[in-house]
Amino acid sequence: MMKRLCIDLDGTLVSYDFPQIVKSFFGVSIEKYAIFAYDLADVLGVSHLMIDTMFKEQVWGKPTFMPDALETLWEWEGKYEIVIFSNRVKYMGGLGLVEWLHKHKIPFDSISEGEGVYDFAIDDSPAKLQSVNSKVRLLYDQVWNRKCLDITDSLRRVYNWLEIRKIVEGDND
Repeated sequence: MMKRLCIDLDGTLVSYDFPQIVKSFFGVSIEKYAIFAYDLADVLGVSHLMIDTMFKEQVWGKPTFMPDALETLWEWEGKYEIVIFSNRVKYMGGLGLVEWLHKHKIPFDSISEGEGVYDFAIDDSPAKLQSVNSKVRLLYDQVWNRKCLDITDSLRRVYNWLEIRKIVEGDND
């Protein structure tokens, strides 16, 4: 049976210069290490509505892929079931996200809100990752999740897509 992979986009497959985005939208300079949590509203002390407005302007742009991420998905196309679980749906809608994925040649089999059972889930949000029913939960290391205590010891921190590839393909010994 084909392995099912639940993969997040932003902060996992695609990187963004959040300090530059904050500077452009709010006119405030911050260091990337000031982003101490996944929830930017908490970090910046602004409403979620303001963060949503900021992201609505960003999500349609050309992506900057994490090193080896897109190539890995291309190699996995047809070998694994690739399910995208992204907060972008609330900004783009399902159809908009599908169009954006196709435009940027990102392989996927479906889009999900995290339902179902997966062999592997890959995300940069500890809380979102915990909401997915997955045998293995891979937390993509980012500045904003480094203080996660993982008190249930159910997250495996990963640092790049080559490491992810080894784990998913079973070469992680």
